[in-house]
Amino acid sequence: MSTQECCMDTGEERSAPRRVVELEFRLPRLEEIKLPKVNLEPARVVAEQVLLTSLGIGVLLARGVVYAVRAANQAGAEAAKNPGPVTSALLGLVRRKEPTTAPSGGVRMKVPVLPINNYDDLALQDVLGRLPQLTAEQLRVVCEYERDHQARAEVIEAIDRQLSRA
Repeated sequence: MSTQECCMDTGEERSAPRRVVELEFRLPRLEEIKLPKVNLEPARVVAEQVLLTSLGIGVLLARGVVYAVRAANQAGAEAAKNPGPVTSALLGLVRRKEPTTAPSGGVRMKVPVLPINNYDDLALQDVLGRLPQLTAEQLRVVCEYERDHQARAEVIEAIDRQLSRA
C-alpha cells in the first residue's frame, strides 16, 4: 500500500481509486493450542508436606494439652492430700459437707425463752416488779437478754442482787 492509498479524504479530489481492505481473524481451536508441558509434581509434593506438617502440629498440640491437663489434675490431687489454707478454702467451696451424725438420742438444744411476756414493751418499773416471781434460771435468761438488748443497769443490778440471795 502506498501512502496515498492510506490517507483519508481531505476534501480534495483524487484521481486514484479508493481501496477497501478486509481482514479476517481466525481463532485457533482448543486442540490446535499447544502449551508447554509444566511439571506440577514439585508443587504437589510441597503442598503435601505443608499439609502433613500442619496436621502434625495439631496432633502435638492436642497431645500437649491432654498431657498438661492430666499433669495439672495430678498436681491438684497431690495438693488436696496436704492442703494449705488457700487449698482448704477452695476445696471447701466445692466439696460436699459430710453430715455429722447425731448421738443416738438425737440432738438436744436448750433454747432460752423469756419468762416475761412482752418484755421489750414493758417500762423499767414493770420489769423490776416482776423479777421477784422468777426462778434463778429464768433470772439468768432475762439478765443475758437484757445485756444483749437494752442493757439497763438497774435491771441487771436487780437481777444480780436477787441471784446472790438465792
